[in-house]
Amino acid sequence: MSLGDSSRRREGTSRGPHGILVGAGLRPSTLPPSRGFPGGGESVAGPEEAPAASPLLEDLRRRLRAAPRGVSRRSREEEAAEAAREEQSRARVESALARLRAELLEMHFQNCQLARTLLDLNMKMQQLKKYELEIASELQSSEDNVVNME
Repeated sequence: MSLGDSSRRREGTSRGPHGILVGAGLRPSTLPPSRGFPGGGESVAGPEEAPAASPLLEDLRRRLRAAPRGVSRRSREEEAAEAAREEQSRARVESALARLRAELLEMHFQNCQLARTLLDLNMKMQQLKKYELEIASELQSSEDNVVNME
């Protein structure tokens, strides 16, 4: 029970079937049956069975009958267009991923080449240091021999 329900009770109104407000003295049983609703006695009839109605009501009925076909056709077309866009998007993503994979493989290959080059340079530097130490050692020993001879 909401706040609005208590004020309606004081005014003598309440909710009837289908949530329609019913004033004091008017009960759903005293209202004429409605077409197309439970207890209305009639089903929704085509335009040939319907009593003469205003042009606005006829226009609304025509639009309601035409809407499901137009909506379903449009929704199928929209779904097909959406599926095509998604497929194109997936293709672009797959293409970008393939390019990135190729670049990563190339970078990996270059990284291995650089690592080999650095290892080779390090080995040559070690050999040069060893050679330098040998030369320095030979020079020292020859200087020592010269000093000892004198």
